[in-house]
Amino acid sequence: MTTDKRENEIVSFLEGIVGPDYVTTSRFEKIKQSLDAYPYHADMNNLPIAVVLPKTSQDISEILKYANKEKIPVYVRGSGTQLIGASRPDRSGIVIFTSRMKTFDIKEDWGYFEAGAGIRNQEAKDLLAERGYFLPLVIGAKHIASFGGATCNNTSAHLIEPAVGKPGDYILAVEAVLPTGEIIETGTRGIGKPAGTDMTKYFVGGDGILGVVTKTRMRLVPQIQYSYGIACFSELAGIARGVKRMYLEQVPVPIFTEFLDRNVAEIGYTNKGMEAPPGHVIFFVSYDREKETADKNTVKLMDVYKKEKPIYAEPVTDMVRWEKVWTARESTIPFLMNKLQGRLLVCEVVCNLATFEEGMEEAADFNKGVPYLEDLTNYLFGHIGALSFHPSFIIPPDLGDERMWELSRLLYKREAEFNTKYGTCGREWGQFSKRKDFFIMRYGQTSYDLMKKIKATFDPNNILNPGVLEGYR
Repeated sequence: MTTDKRENEIVSFLEGIVGPDYVTTSRFEKIKQSLDAYPYHADMNNLPIAVVLPKTSQDISEILKYANKEKIPVYVRGSGTQLIGASRPDRSGIVIFTSRMKTFDIKEDWGYFEAGAGIRNQEAKDLLAERGYFLPLVIGAKHIASFGGATCNNTSAHLIEPAVGKPGDYILAVEAVLPTGEIIETGTRGIGKPAGTDMTKYFVGGDGILGVVTKTRMRLVPQIQYSYGIACFSELAGIARGVKRMYLEQVPVPIFTEFLDRNVAEIGYTNKGMEAPPGHVIFFVSYDREKETADKNTVKLMDVYKKEKPIYAEPVTDMVRWEKVWTARESTIPFLMNKLQGRLLVCEVVCNLATFEEGMEEAADFNKGVPYLEDLTNYLFGHIGALSFHPSFIIPPDLGDERMWELSRLLYKREAEFNTKYGTCGREWGQFSKRKDFFIMRYGQTSYDLMKKIKATFDPNNILNPGVLEGYR
């Protein structure tokens, strides 16, 4: 059978499941669904055969059964905001785009809500807030990031785990389609998570390699009240000691604590029309069910930070000022990319509490000794309350794809060395793909071989998101 005839048969089958309006072979759409935030182009020789937009779990079940029979790779796509390469198909196949799976049902009588894989995180947050509930999940790309993707990564992103935990701590169950096409429901309809064996754990934080999460059931959490603060330090060591002191002195951990180094703070503040701060900046959000208690927690944090002699440490009650500070952090990298007409390379390094001062200094010098990257500016920011940072680099746009790929490899090699040294791992973007070598370095070949056996049990033909576990992307 010729390639064209085979591809036409595949497209015809998909159209029979979801209808012709929800299958596309547009070259533009195939390229779009093959890209992520990394600065090299799609592999034009291995574009998807088709992009399909299913509506139901049954649609996905039929697609996967067919793909198993015909040995066709299938890639699941939420929004492509994940930053370790798992959103990129590495060979031609079918892309399942979950954007139509946007069901959202708040079941107050049961104490939980159910979210379809395609609903965006901001949409879910807004719908919950209308009913007085809080979504314990805040992703940087919240306006486009999908709920299914967040579940598969078990990412808490900006939130600090010691304060509120990870999404998996609230997820009661999932509906998932196995790579072989069976639809299963895991977990419970109660408000407490199962003890002992819970199949939910295979899919929450499972990197999307063991099944397609089509629905997430999550416990309802009452809305919380916020209190805001900011501190500026002349030296990184003072910030590190202040954050470490927060834990050691058992001060209530804020829900957010963000960090901007002096350079990033100056760029971000200036971009938002504010006077540049005189040093490195941290800003945080204390919380509680009661506003008065949240404000008291902010005062306690200020007292802790003041022991490390900041340039200033103060509560923020002017919400206009707070919004400018927050958006200064969120807009700095896009601003730099536009100003420098460059492309972004970013990774995620995580320190431990015992050696936090050392780790923070090393994060600031992250690119030292790394070919080419050492000649670029390290724009350092991160979720310092969770002891994690994002060394970020703006790459000139005239480098070819091969060079961009090599720089990405060097970046993640350095990330692996850092996180292995401090006994940590990424807490936002999942494992494997670009982190496959790290997984082996950190946890050993035996653990990796075990993961391959688990994958083979769920997916004997390796048709679901192939290349993620193997680290091809």
